[in-house]
Amino acid sequence: MIDWIKNLLKNEEPKEILEWETEQSILQHLKRNINEDGSLKESAETLPDEKKSDDEIKFAPGLMDAMFGADESEESKSRIKKLSNLISKIAKNGDNQSKSDFYREITENESVIGIIDEFLQKLVQSSLPVEPYLFNYANNLASKTNNRNAVKFGIAILGLCQNKKPINNIKILGLHDEFTVFSTIALSNLSDNLVNDLWELAKQVDGWGKIQLVDRLSEMELNSEIKDWIVLEGYKNNIMYEYLALTCAKNGMLNEKLTVESIDNNLYSSASNIIIALIDEGPAVGMSGYDDSCETIENFIRHSKTRNLNISNYITLHRIKEYLEESAEENETLKNWNQNDLSNCLIDITKLLNSKDWTEEVKIALKSSDNIEYWNGKQAAQKLGIDIWNTVWQKLKQNPVDSSAWYDVTANAKENNVEEIIDFAVKNLPLEFLGSGPKDSTGIGDDYQKHSSLDSVITFLENYPKKGEKLILVGLDSPVTRNRNMAIRVLDKWKMENWSNEITEKIKELKDIEPNEDTKKNIERLLKGEELE
Repeated sequence: MIDWIKNLLKNEEPKEILEWETEQSILQHLKRNINEDGSLKESAETLPDEKKSDDEIKFAPGLMDAMFGADESEESKSRIKKLSNLISKIAKNGDNQSKSDFYREITENESVIGIIDEFLQKLVQSSLPVEPYLFNYANNLASKTNNRNAVKFGIAILGLCQNKKPINNIKILGLHDEFTVFSTIALSNLSDNLVNDLWELAKQVDGWGKIQLVDRLSEMELNSEIKDWIVLEGYKNNIMYEYLALTCAKNGMLNEKLTVESIDNNLYSSASNIIIALIDEGPAVGMSGYDDSCETIENFIRHSKTRNLNISNYITLHRIKEYLEESAEENETLKNWNQNDLSNCLIDITKLLNSKDWTEEVKIALKSSDNIEYWNGKQAAQKLGIDIWNTVWQKLKQNPVDSSAWYDVTANAKENNVEEIIDFAVKNLPLEFLGSGPKDSTGIGDDYQKHSSLDSVITFLENYPKKGEKLILVGLDSPVTRNRNMAIRVLDKWKMENWSNEITEKIKELKDIEPNEDTKKNIERLLKGEELE
């Protein structure tokens, strides 16, 4: 009654009370899609609240929460204050209006990660009663809603309620990378065996959730079994191995494991993957943060001498060789090396790389239907100077709208292949569809392969003025902005004197109807002979 009077004095009408609880919840969706081994089926990845748009970039589950930290804007402070007031009313009175308003506030605003930590701090400071209302409300947010933001808030609040009843549901929600970090924090407050619970969860996830979870797990006191898992499986994820390579090398005691006289194939394979990820640091710290880099590489090379090496091993050793051949001025991680040790490693690797004729193994790999083996074959062929034109050309013929095959063909083509490639593209790509008219489309979705194939063909033509004009015209008429941009850049490379009248007229026409402002400005620069941006 008091809240109603306050709203009346402020001329604020109470908002409609939402019916937000549902039996078709995210939790039930996940429960229906669990494999026998406890992991989620692929069908579980798309959550019930997923926005269905083919032309919208879809972020990997958990990525947005991994990328963004606290939001300290005035707007966020105002939202936190509003949510704190509402949760206080819920905890004290359990009124449906406040429950509905809280739900509306967290679900109508997509971004919650920036405010949730500060909100939870305010909640802890408030010392609100957990029973009889707060726990039930949080539990319903986590288990009876079909909105991911509501689930995240529900899990987060449950972690503060000190009620272990929903632990199993929190673990199930944590199987989805969108909720793993929230479940991890809640379990940290509720679990009686936290290390084991986090380890079991880490074994079932594979994306951003795993990256954050393994980082947290590695900071804890681990037994030898978990340390072994950290090195053998912990670094593996479907984002990039680089994100966990250093964490797993250090906390899984990789170097110590390699110092023994002999190792099994599983450890050798994992060491290979981790070392390459450490070398290729970029998204995360790698060799520059690894104090045992010298000894680890020396031991890995020593173990390589005792193995029957395959194409994958060849690529790994070749990459290590390239790394060790860099100058210390260019790569500061090499300054820690003793020059004699470095030279000995290079001598040993060179002997290993030259220890057999790799040609037949490369040919076998290039005929493989396994994508990884085929990729390894391509990489090895490139390093060995083996011409793979016939292989990639035949692979494209098998699937003319395979964008990766188009990339391989255009990357390996010679000048005498140009006409053949253009003719094949004209006859096999769906040109009428690809040139259906300019829109400001990203080309993401079911038709990505088709538009990406056109990308490769158009880019390939930049070194061959006047050739493939029909494909350039299709690119200029593409609904995908990226295709048009590439066609514009090819024409810039060709220079205006090599344009046909049809190309010139099409560019002038596009200038008037181009829907993307940045592309429109580049068209104007192109026509004026100015440098493109």
